[in-house]
Amino acid sequence: MPYITTRRLYNVIGKKVSRYFNCKKARRLYNEINRDMIFFETRLIKSRLHHA
Repeated sequence: MPYITTRRLYNVIGKKVSRYFNCKKARRLYNEINRDMIFFETRLIKSRLHHA
């Protein structure tokens, strides 16, 4: 197999691996932000219920 085709193959595999890790990182970040938002929303709703 010529060098150029092997390099292209490794490049494709590298892109797929990096895309996988980027998606995983983005999902983890989203979950973290979502959890914080839910926490603050529940605090805000609870505080408004007591003041009503």
